[in-house]
Amino acid sequence: MSAANEYCDREITKCKEMIRTWPHERACLKRLIKGWKRTKQQLQQSSTVEKVL
Repeated sequence: MSAANEYCDREITKCKEMIRTWPHERACLKRLIKGWKRTKQQLQQSSTVEKVL
């Protein structure tokens, strides 16, 4: 796993922990999680393309 993917995983975990601490911020943190997951997916797709080329 690349360092960028690991970073995304850490940020997702931090956001999930923050939801437990600040449940009133759930909507905002869910959007952040969605963004980190999208970023991770894009990184995985770009690494797949690089392997093909």
